[in-house]
Amino acid sequence: MSLETVVITGASGQVGKALLSALQGKTRTVALVRKHADLPASEVVTDWMRSPTARQMIARAESIVHLAGNLKPERGEYKAANEATTEVLCSALRNGTSARIIFLSFVGASESSSNAYLSTKARAERALRQAAPHVAVFRCTHIIGSPDRPGPTALNLLRGAAPKVTILGSGRQTVAPVFLGDVVSAIITALERDVDGTFDLPGPESMTLDDLVRLLNRDQSVPIRHIPAPLARLLPFVVRDLPGALVDVMLGDCVGDPTRVRREFGLMLTSLRQVWSPAG
Repeated sequence: MSLETVVITGASGQVGKALLSALQGKTRTVALVRKHADLPASEVVTDWMRSPTARQMIARAESIVHLAGNLKPERGEYKAANEATTEVLCSALRNGTSARIIFLSFVGASESSSNAYLSTKARAERALRQAAPHVAVFRCTHIIGSPDRPGPTALNLLRGAAPKVTILGSGRQTVAPVFLGDVVSAIITALERDVDGTFDLPGPESMTLDDLVRLLNRDQSVPIRHIPAPLARLLPFVVRDLPGALVDVMLGDCVGDPTRVRREFGLMLTSLRQVWSPAG
């Protein structure tokens, strides 16, 4: 790998940690995080949105991976999680920057969406394109890790000690979750290649949400409790820290077209059935 330094925002999240591990020993990495975290990075900068050091790192960066912002931000503040973090990054970039920026967005992102998560992700995409000449956006589906490190989405679909797995909606929603390792591979390939644009990044196979629950629990008969959509949409009014935008995302289909990302980046997308099979 010929990259000199890769600056990563939101580096303490699921994708950030996996990316840092993949890059360890291959290139210098700077992890920009809100709170201190023990990460496999060359340098960790805390309170990055207010840090002069972080601004200097961004201004000098040749490659930036922007991971800040998620589906369940603190207090459901999507504008702060997605737009404000992007504004800080963009304002720190030097005029005439040649930095390559990789941004993780979400399938269905649209500025006209009534969903706060999808609309703020889309506005962040636009801000990055206006600030830098080389931007690759990956619109991911739900990201699922491996059984030993499943990640937040998978953890919410695992039975654990509960008598049943509780999911929002009928369970017939169609999903094409993407393997965490494929997301990391896509980012690294995008850092190495001069390919700009917006790319869907789903998994290679679609299934119902119920089938995903059965796969992750490795149990075709795992008990599932469904919360009907009308009732699920009322939950944010009674459940603390459950954003309505998250509920809407989980109630809907979550799929994409992997044709372009396969063609442009040569990705061989991984089957979750292989990763999560009983023998996997």
